Amino acid sequence: MAVKFYTFNWLTASAGVGLIKALKEYGLNWQDYVKGNVIEFPEDIAKKLGDIYANYLVYDLSEKILDSKNILNSIILQKIGDFYNNSILTNPSTLSSWKKKNQEEFKNLTLEKAKELVRKFINDKFSELLSYPLTEKKCFFCNERYAYENKKKRKPKTFGAENFTPLSASFETVENFFYNGRNTIYLCAHCEIFLFFSAFGFTKTPRKTYLFVYVPDLTESYRLNDKLQIEKNISADWLKESVLEVVKDLEKEKAEWLYQNIYVVEIEKVGDAQSNIYSFSIPLRIVKAIRLLIDEYPKMLNEIFSDFLDYVYSGKNLYELLFKILAGYFFAESKYSGKVNDKVINFGKNLAKNKGKEKKPLYKSILYLSKFQEVLNMNEKDKVEKQINWAYSEGLKVKEILEEKFGKERARKKKEGISYRILDAIRRRDIDAFQQNLIRAYLEVEREIPYIFVEALKEENFNRVAYAFLVGLNGRKPEGTS
Repeated sequence: MAVKFYTFNWLTASAGVGLIKALKEYGLNWQDYVKGNVIEFPEDIAKKLGDIYANYLVYDLSEKILDSKNILNSIILQKIGDFYNNSILTNPSTLSSWKKKNQEEFKNLTLEKAKELVRKFINDKFSELLSYPLTEKKCFFCNERYAYENKKKRKPKTFGAENFTPLSASFETVENFFYNGRNTIYLCAHCEIFLFFSAFGFTKTPRKTYLFVYVPDLTESYRLNDKLQIEKNISADWLKESVLEVVKDLEKEKAEWLYQNIYVVEIEKVGDAQSNIYSFSIPLRIVKAIRLLIDEYPKMLNEIFSDFLDYVYSGKNLYELLFKILAGYFFAESKYSGKVNDKVINFGKNLAKNKGKEKKPLYKSILYLSKFQEVLNMNEKDKVEKQINWAYSEGLKVKEILEEKFGKERARKKKEGISYRILDAIRRRDIDAFQQNLIRAYLEVEREIPYIFVEALKEENFNRVAYAFLVGLNGRKPEGTS
């Protein structure tokens, strides 16, 4: 009789992705068993789930593990301890009593023997689950099989903290979400085994958090997370090589649907049985902006890519991020020096560092943040680029004329004075103050202010024009590599 598992939310999809990874490592062709959002096994393969699970736990073990005082705990808890506190696989007393029963086999361990013991332990525990008597309650996750009887509570087994600890710190916490405090998420033995694979679906990041990307299509979820496993984080390259690449070969209607349903889950461990879970979906306007502009993301901004994503996904304005960079750049040696521990401001400080008195000129590349925000605001990309390029070029012309007229040192002081006042006008969104400083700048170079500024300085255009002019005034020509 076939055994089916269903993936219909991020938790079950993470289990599905984890199971696919384990099948692949075991040497089975996972595509033979995945049918849409359902994983279906013939009975003979279903009986091997313990072996498949254990194999994924130990496939990358090295001889160093043999130095561990408690080898079973080290192997199992290292891989899944953050996800299944107090479960049948991670409960300290369970591990201890099983080791005691099999203590002779722990003598003179080799790496292969250690792997075999893990396989035996997992199979014993899975067989134990499948041996419990059944109740009349249908499983919430498959709606086909029946929940087994929880031998401690003498009640039908329900989904609890031990089945995916990050979702709840205790058995009682889950029940708080139900009417009259009664948990009705009944769980069968097969689906409980299935949920143990969700730990394999997540990617551990350098920040010691766990990430999973969900779309309502199991195969695409697997592909997205397979790429994520290589990158170890959501980066510009990941967006380009996975989200965009995965869907480009799909029919347009399905691709659009997937784009609108990308969902990211991040788990941050804060205690033995406590985790913070952050989740967000990617709105269609963000997806469209990513599709349109992510290929142009400048390498010089890679250091703050995580901050860029945070602003985009949380709905914060990217002009705030650009302001922080420029604040760090302009006040590197004064107001912000050594007083503010802010990654983005410090990034701006580093852009300014030079051996001489004069700050390094700015790359036009940082105006990518302005362009991306304008596209998020549903403004036309070509029109935005044209306006930004024009304002940047005007700022650059003013800089060059100042240097020709006054020499580099005097021009630097005049340029800095104008820049500080313009940055303050931007901070206050004071269009009049910006215009006054614009007039001052053009008087210094004895040029008429281009009439196009009149149109450009309307309220809706202020940020893109003011920032581009300011960056151009402190920019470089020719533009360096981004």
